[in-house]
This record gives sequence, C-alpha cells and structure tokens, in this order.
Amino acid sequence: METENIFDALGYFKMLAEENKLAKENDFVACFCSGPDGIDDVMQKFRTTKNFIMIDDITQQNTYSKGVTFFDKNAYTVFILAGYRADDMTDRQEKLNLCRRIFRQMHSRMLHDKRNMIYGDSLEWLDLNSVYSKDLPYISLNGVTGLYFMVNNDEPVDLTYNADEWESDNG
Repeated sequence: METENIFDALGYFKMLAEENKLAKENDFVACFCSGPDGIDDVMQKFRTTKNFIMIDDITQQNTYSKGVTFFDKNAYTVFILAGYRADDMTDRQEKLNLCRRIFRQMHSRMLHDKRNMIYGDSLEWLDLNSVYSKDLPYISLNGVTGLYFMVNNDEPVDLTYNADEWESDNG
C-alpha cells in the first residue's frame, strides 16, 4: 500500500519565500534547484536577478522504526542567496545579515503555522525545534553570499506487506 506525503514541503517553502515581505522588498526570487550542483543552473540567471530563495527538490531520506510504527525522515534544504558588489566586504556582510533575517522570519512563520495549525495537521511532523543552518563561505560563490537551512520532517509510512504487489509470494 502506497502512502501519500502528508506534507508538501516544496510548495510550503515556496509559499514562504513568495509571501515574505522582506524578501519581496529585496527582490528575492523563489525557485527550485536539484541539489547543490543545481545552484549553478539557477546562478545563470544572476545577470538579471541578484537574490534567490532556492528550494532543493532533492531530499535526504531515512526510513526507521519507532516501536511498531515506521517513519520516513526527510531533510529539506532551502538556500537564501544574495548578490553583493565585488570586493565590497561591507556590502557582503549586509547581504549576509539580510539572508539571516529572512531565515529567522521564515523559521518564525513555520513555528507560527505549526502551533496554530494553519494548514491543519500537515505540519505535525515538521521538526522545528532543531533547524540546522550554515552561512556559505566567502569563496564558495563569487559575488554571492547567504546561507542554507535544513528542516527535518518525520512522517509515518505504511510498510504493510501486500502480496498483490509481487509475482510470487515466497513466504
């Protein structure tokens, strides 16, 4: 039996990026990338757009047992990146602080949405008590600064054996 994802993480993070006032005021564009290597594809748009909130559509997953129930742990990654003037460390620091503020606002909104059940129980399994974030090093992307954050979502998964899914039932 296949279970559907309870939480549409990609859609939720895109909505957060598009509705954040600070991000809008600073012309951040919400988009998707596929892993860290996918950032390069998005950065090709850097000539026309300087600021991005990129939602990684590749997740790290782990299925584990907790008593009699199995869970899928999905780690979602969001990059918040801002362009700065080349060789201007003051501008770089200001843009990094801007990215940090947007991250804190997004984290605050997630806590608000979960606590107030804004989306019903779809955020129930989102772990907001331990959200990992990391600033990007100066040398990683020339002329771009920012950070990424990771949020875990542990959803129950149905691993009930179904003989109809197999050509033979050897057991």
